[in-house]
Amino acid sequence: MTSELLTQLEQFNDDIGSQASAQSLKLFLGKALKGSLVGLAGIASAKLLNDSNIGMETVKELLEDDSDTFRTQLTKDYSEQIEAIKQIRLGLEQLAEVLEINFSASLPVVVLVDELDRCRPTYAIEMLEVIKHFFSTKNFVFVVATDTEQLCHSIKAVYGNDFASLQYLKRFFDRKANLPEPDIEHYLSNKEFNYPDLEIFPYFSYTATNSVNKHLAILAKAYGLQVRDIDQLVNKVDACLRTVEALKRKKNEAQHINIVALIIGLIEQDQGLESYNERSNYITPKSQFVFVNKDIIPGLSLKDCISKSLSCVVLKQGTIKGPFGRDISHHYLPRGDDLGLSQSSSTPEEKHWWIMSLSKNTAAFNEEIPNSKYWLWEDLKGLIELAGKLE
Repeated sequence: MTSELLTQLEQFNDDIGSQASAQSLKLFLGKALKGSLVGLAGIASAKLLNDSNIGMETVKELLEDDSDTFRTQLTKDYSEQIEAIKQIRLGLEQLAEVLEINFSASLPVVVLVDELDRCRPTYAIEMLEVIKHFFSTKNFVFVVATDTEQLCHSIKAVYGNDFASLQYLKRFFDRKANLPEPDIEHYLSNKEFNYPDLEIFPYFSYTATNSVNKHLAILAKAYGLQVRDIDQLVNKVDACLRTVEALKRKKNEAQHINIVALIIGLIEQDQGLESYNERSNYITPKSQFVFVNKDIIPGLSLKDCISKSLSCVVLKQGTIKGPFGRDISHHYLPRGDDLGLSQSSSTPEEKHWWIMSLSKNTAAFNEEIPNSKYWLWEDLKGLIELAGKLE
């Protein structure tokens, strides 16, 4: 950690490395590490060469000295390490003052430690101990950004499930600040999905502008996705749409793609939900997921958004009158009346356009419009699984 601090402080200003405090810090850093090198030699050779004996030859030589000499050397090394640690603390303080006086930097130096909860449990605990005991240094403030719940799990993994991990954490932190949940819609509003040549539906107005972002935000909240999950989902959606766009250029066919069904499929596959595999072009499985059902726009609930969208990638069976008045079985997608399309002036505008866009696009399949590709569930599934392999 000291080495990394030095590297970044030197990058802050090229001249800082020539300061006496920086040179002194490097000297004492070497002494502090000296006592660890013998043990590390054995570990390194064991890992790299599958033979710890090579590195441990150094240890053997030391042990073959007479006991008094060996004890004296160990005591001397230990004393040097303790002194070196004190000098490193002092050196860091002085280096911060040099930054303030010579380079007009504002103190304290703020050191950001991120994703500690994602580290190996023993490493996470050791890192906290180092920050608390080794770097309790004037002019330096450590800010640890972490998922406290996950960090508590890490501590319990080392000390046992009954260990008071939250109380243990209070030993290390002087202050704690909880960050608010991110505004997912605002976060996603800056993502760009620029595919004007694709028929991406449903949408909330007479144009499809920002419909991908808005549906992503709605479904991310519905499935309880975290920001990291959302970033991965955005990349997969973009990969899928790029693939569809390439197909359009290759085949010169209009591409009708249900963005809600695509996003749900990507989430279901990632979370290993059975509905992902149970659904087909002809089967709609019962939903496994329990949603807080609320209106996403006036008059349109989350449940209706999901069920209506998924119904538009799964075929229905019906009959039509054929030659000589005979009934002929055929498959079709929901039409406007099936989806609840109404011309009533009381229907909220966004809801009207949303359902209208579903109906308009399913018509491309029902009416067998030439040079037109409508993506059913099994088509989307192939697209999803291709995107999943590009993580």
